[in-house]
Amino acid sequence: MKFVGAVRKHFDWLQGYSPVVFGEDLVSATIVSILLVPQCLAYALLAGLPPQLGIYVSIFPLIAYALLGSSRQLNVGPTAVISLMTAASIAVLPEGTRLISAAALAALVGVFLIGAGLLRGGFLMNFVARPVVSAYITGAAMLIIISQLKHILGVTASGTTALSLTDSLLDSLGDTKAVALIVGVSACIILLIIQRNLGLALVKIGMKSRRAKLLARMAPIVVISVYILISLGLGLHERFGLAVVGRVPAGLPPFKVPAASLDMLKMLVVPAAVIAVVSFVDSGSTGQEFAARNRTKLDMNRELLGLGGANFVAGLTGGYPINGSMSRTAVNATAGGKTPLVNVIVAFFMALTALFLTPVLKALPLAVLAALIIIACLSLLDFKSLWRTWVYSRADGITALATFLSVLIFGVQWGVLAGVILAMALHIRQTLHPHIAEVGRFPGTEHYRDAARFVVETNEEVKTLRIDESLYYANARSLEERVSDLISESPDMRDLVLMCTAVSRIDASALSSLFEVNKRLKRIGVKLHFSDMQSRVKERLFRSNFLDHLTGQIFLSQHDAMEALRPEPDWSQLSDHIDIH
Repeated sequence: MKFVGAVRKHFDWLQGYSPVVFGEDLVSATIVSILLVPQCLAYALLAGLPPQLGIYVSIFPLIAYALLGSSRQLNVGPTAVISLMTAASIAVLPEGTRLISAAALAALVGVFLIGAGLLRGGFLMNFVARPVVSAYITGAAMLIIISQLKHILGVTASGTTALSLTDSLLDSLGDTKAVALIVGVSACIILLIIQRNLGLALVKIGMKSRRAKLLARMAPIVVISVYILISLGLGLHERFGLAVVGRVPAGLPPFKVPAASLDMLKMLVVPAAVIAVVSFVDSGSTGQEFAARNRTKLDMNRELLGLGGANFVAGLTGGYPINGSMSRTAVNATAGGKTPLVNVIVAFFMALTALFLTPVLKALPLAVLAALIIIACLSLLDFKSLWRTWVYSRADGITALATFLSVLIFGVQWGVLAGVILAMALHIRQTLHPHIAEVGRFPGTEHYRDAARFVVETNEEVKTLRIDESLYYANARSLEERVSDLISESPDMRDLVLMCTAVSRIDASALSSLFEVNKRLKRIGVKLHFSDMQSRVKERLFRSNFLDHLTGQIFLSQHDAMEALRPEPDWSQLSDHIDIH
């Protein structure tokens, strides 16, 4: 019964499913498929793989995600960033083994994601900061654009970093093919004009905004069709040597386990782990955004299982790693897609493409596919976000900048690792030295603020330190040092209050430090008190014997502490003579 209940909950979108909803899903799937056909070919070439692999990973993996994932609108499949990461991961392997290694890489990514899902590791997404993701995507988009210039120029270039690619391109400039340059640049200009102006132009002539957006997104397939006809009609490949997609084998992908050697798997483990992290973070961010728009909930553990299942199936069908696509998910949402059935219908359309439409793609120029990738990546460049992050927080700005530069200098597979490690290192460094401020009271109020930043009342006999961080083993000594400094600066102090508004945890090491602080203060006749302590922190203190040794009290609020501890006025210094004049 529990299994039946879990299945019913998993497919809760089937409740109330009607022909009307199916019609909306069908229309959305048709539009997404039209967008996906050129993209899957382009991204397979970006990964350094035959174009049919882009079609392969757009069939059965989509069905796997629809069965296991939790998002109702996320469209999975080949994407630019993951394709580039795949290219970088398999570039170090012998060329004859790259098909097998790409499939093995996808299977490994699937294993990592499924394992994390079974261990309920959805929380891992919290360890990747948004500035890191934004900077990583911007750096990867720059790298992708540079990598596609070889097709626009019609030259041969290699490399996995911006420096190596640029150097290779400069060496090959003399071999530029005029026909490739004309086709590539004209395709870029046309696609850019369509992306930026077509939707608005259609709205101005009276078309509804939603329909105008959809037509603008579908327009590239028309552009690609025109270039195929031009390529065929003028014989650009035969007469001028323009590089084209060439023969794309028809048929559905075969199911088989990648015959990868143990040495190959060892070389792919680290890249697979990095791709798994990027895939999950990128897809999770997209899924959460569209779930929020539709007031639905995304289960991150199920997302791990869904993405893992999709990648594992991609590996078994001779494909390469995939993840959720922001652009196609946006098209799905705009077109009115309501349920995961859209992925299943898209898979059906892509299967028809694999069976019957591949001969049409033979004359498609690679320069046009490169133009399609470049224009798509332009929308991923987000330098404004990098600048806003830098202005707001230098630490986050350094992390974002380091991530961006790491992608360009060291390669796409290391950028996210550099960002995550640096972000965590800076966070730990910040918590090592928590902000501990001496506070005072705004005159005539019950509000207490940092005495170094505001004009407030302080008392030489009763001092208060506000701790703006949880206390744990790494920063406990900072508190001891701050208290020691305050003792030397305040010879008249007889009470010290630790204001714990921001302290949500005190671990065993920090508790030992509090014992030491209490002991030192007791030796010099100063009592230690606490105020504004959270209930769960107080409960943990009650489990220890610390409160038995505490020389002072725990006050509900800082104002209560000051009212109870402030010294009585010296009445002897006041005159008892009342002047009535």
